[in-house]
Amino acid sequence: MHIQAPTASDSPLWDRLMGNYTFACLKVAAQLDIAGLINEGYNTSAALAEKLQLSNKGMQLYLLALHHLGYVNIEDQHYTNSELTENYLNKSSPYYWGEVLLDPFAIYDINHLDKKILTSLKREYELECKGHSVTDMWQQGEMDSDSAAAFTHLMHSQGFASAVTAASKGMFSPVKTLLDAGAGSGTIALAFCDTYPERSALLFDLAPVCEAAKEYVQKFKKAEQITIVKGDLFSAEWPKGFDGICFSNVLHDWLEPVGQSLVEKAFCLLPSGGYIFIHDMLYDEKRLTPSLFSFHLYMNHGAQLFSEPELYKLLVNAGFKAPQTHPSLGYFSVISAKKR
Repeated sequence: MHIQAPTASDSPLWDRLMGNYTFACLKVAAQLDIAGLINEGYNTSAALAEKLQLSNKGMQLYLLALHHLGYVNIEDQHYTNSELTENYLNKSSPYYWGEVLLDPFAIYDINHLDKKILTSLKREYELECKGHSVTDMWQQGEMDSDSAAAFTHLMHSQGFASAVTAASKGMFSPVKTLLDAGAGSGTIALAFCDTYPERSALLFDLAPVCEAAKEYVQKFKKAEQITIVKGDLFSAEWPKGFDGICFSNVLHDWLEPVGQSLVEKAFCLLPSGGYIFIHDMLYDEKRLTPSLFSFHLYMNHGAQLFSEPELYKLLVNAGFKAPQTHPSLGYFSVISAKKR
């Protein structure tokens, strides 16, 4: 029997197989603070290997991988950090991704992702912390301080760059006082107040989350502009006195009926002429990363990303008029609508 040649290249399989190393390489870069060491002058493989007591040959191959991934530049066997690294792997950057890369909850651990996927295909997989459902802790207001701090830091790393970009592009310009609802660290409140020093924001979240958020309010010197209000979205009375409200990376944690109820509550509390904003990655079935992230949300919370049409529908059903989409940074956008 003649063996037929394959009709498709196996390169995509190799790319995905080697892709397993991508996150691991970035995680190691955070663990070893490669960016910081290069900036300190350890800018050759020999210098880094000696400093870290590691193999020079191994360091050469590792740095080459980081180079191909876009995180280090190489010239005459000397290394410099790329712009990407200075933004996201440098500990002194406000957009440092270390809290994500170090993965304190093993959310992205390749060693059990296959089991997680299989479990999710059979039934909803529930992300747990200390033996309790994270979603239940959020909804019932029972998040303990350690878990709240860890999740707040992680979410800040993932959302702050896009929040600052959105604010700098004027997406929140019609608003004088902005409610950052389910705020986490207050990425939107911080970005809004930094862009508009004469305006104010309300940071609203669970009590232990607010304790973690205080660190960021103090770090960025926004205490005079940002009022922190403790409470949960589902049972507490929401703050008053705002003409804009933003859900940043919030709606994607819940199914459509919950998202609809949150949007409707925002409509009721906003004054006539007030604005709602939804800051999130938008589901796009034609793009790999949003599709994977939506599956990731399903695996962790039984939830999903919403597409632009789906969010428009939520807003219009609640009574908002003329929703618009404003691209922010990378895969993120802000959808806005007005209460007339």
